[in-house]
Amino acid sequence: MGVGRPAMRKRLAALGRAAFLCAAAVFASATARADATLHPLWEVHGKHNTVYLLGSIHVLRPADYPLAPAVLDAYGHAKALVMEIDMGEMDQESVQAEMVASAQLPEGKTLPQVLGTVRYAHARQLASQLGVELSTFDGFAPWFVAEAISQLQLAQLGFQPESGVEMYFLGRARTDGKPVTGLETAHDQIAVFESLSMDTQAEYLVSSLEEAGELPKEVDAMVHAWQRGDTQWFAGQLRRELGRDPAIYQSLLAGRNRRWIPRIEALLGENEDYLVIVGTGHLAGSDSVIELLRKDGFGVVQR
Repeated sequence: MGVGRPAMRKRLAALGRAAFLCAAAVFASATARADATLHPLWEVHGKHNTVYLLGSIHVLRPADYPLAPAVLDAYGHAKALVMEIDMGEMDQESVQAEMVASAQLPEGKTLPQVLGTVRYAHARQLASQLGVELSTFDGFAPWFVAEAISQLQLAQLGFQPESGVEMYFLGRARTDGKPVTGLETAHDQIAVFESLSMDTQAEYLVSSLEEAGELPKEVDAMVHAWQRGDTQWFAGQLRRELGRDPAIYQSLLAGRNRRWIPRIEALLGENEDYLVIVGTGHLAGSDSVIELLRKDGFGVVQR
């Protein structure tokens, strides 16, 4: 979804996990200015603490490290981390099994049937141009196929889920003994995709394939813009890729932002500092976590 969409893994369980981890890897804020001194990091002050909001790219290359000192400083101040989901649960076989099962079409259904003859032929031609045989995924839901092919492209470009921001800080937190919790569960994320109609998923797959040719040109620009806090670059990507599909925008971004706000605001009532790490698309535009916090009267400053 958007720039930085989800490495196609050898095992379906790992493939499914990677797809979810990359569901929202876009970053935008129409009101923030681009500045070389800025980072994809905001801070919000409660009465007795600070909550840091870090926009994540879920898959990165090893060469994209080290992270900016300001980001590492925020981690250093935080006594606990909060991510979209508790990454520790991703190791549970039951969670992986549920993800794989959710990616499969109901018995008797196939991708050609869901897409229809004309749309499937178009999608198959586009996938072929990427070196992918679409029939490999004929038993899977369209949303999953879109994410898997995007992840395959990213893997070919050297991007790795294990090098993503969440995985980096999960490793640091385990070493340092800092607790990590989630804003939602893996089941919640599965339900988001399952709630999309098959037609919406089909259109998502086709549009994803139509845009796939641009991905190799965009990924370097994406990482560079993220590193320097260039919100305008990401704002344009978000408008182009999600603005035309209200159902996907509401399901994958806006609706989840609204559900997260009470939890984040509750953190602001505590005494310890927190680092909240979410896909950077959730820090985007008028429906973003940033703007929802501002509407509730909190001062949010980009660092």
